[in-house]
Amino acid sequence: MRKRDAVQVGGTAVIIPARWGSTRFPGKVLALLGGKPIVRWCHEAAVASRIGPVAVATDDLEVVRAVEAFGGRAVMTPKNLASGTDRVLAALKRLRWSPRFVVNLQGDEPLISPSGLRSLDRLLRSAGADVATLVTPLKGAERLQRPDVVKAVLAKDGRALYFSRSPVPYRRQPPPARGVRLSPSGTAVPCRQEEPRRWEHIGIYGYKAASLRRFVSLPPSPLERAESLEQLRALEDGMSIYAAVVPARGVAIDTPADLAQAERLIQKRRSP
Repeated sequence: MRKRDAVQVGGTAVIIPARWGSTRFPGKVLALLGGKPIVRWCHEAAVASRIGPVAVATDDLEVVRAVEAFGGRAVMTPKNLASGTDRVLAALKRLRWSPRFVVNLQGDEPLISPSGLRSLDRLLRSAGADVATLVTPLKGAERLQRPDVVKAVLAKDGRALYFSRSPVPYRRQPPPARGVRLSPSGTAVPCRQEEPRRWEHIGIYGYKAASLRRFVSLPPSPLERAESLEQLRALEDGMSIYAAVVPARGVAIDTPADLAQAERLIQKRRSP
């Protein structure tokens, strides 16, 4: 092992899968946002989080050259991998890194905050989670109904119970009317039954290294295939997923329209 790699043993590593091929937006990871490639935004957020070494995992030499041009580290991985998670594990093997924890930061999440990545890292170290992820409060009835907005159902301690493209939890009846409860002094106090919180999932993950290897070794599960959500494979296999709450989500770049939306957000932030 080279001296440069020796520091990568133990701790946390951040791998950014940045595949060139995309059905809806080929080459999106090198599309310019605020004058910089999208993958550079992701890399800079990962470096700013200071949770560990960062590398970009790609299947295209053009992405390698772009990453190296701005001073990042990139590694080639096979084109035919099933998912970004598979690409993360392939990159670790190619790099010969042996971290204790791994953060999978998709290369199309340019507006992820360094604090969100630190939240993932803390969760992996403290909650006994096999997998950690992020959620934000789900706002608006319109987003609740959209299948491209993934909903998360959480226990009180942040453990994920389920993820779905459907509007879950589903309310069968209207919210209950206000009732009363007795205070310690015996006085009737108006109250409303507590409503379940609704969470929007942000598709960024952290793994214990052993959990990452276990996950990749599993075949796609029935629930995963039904919802097209790979995290359900982990839940079906009995792995624990815990979620950290962040104030808001950024914009995942899946289409040119998403890029335009992210550009507007960037310009708004830069406005005095």
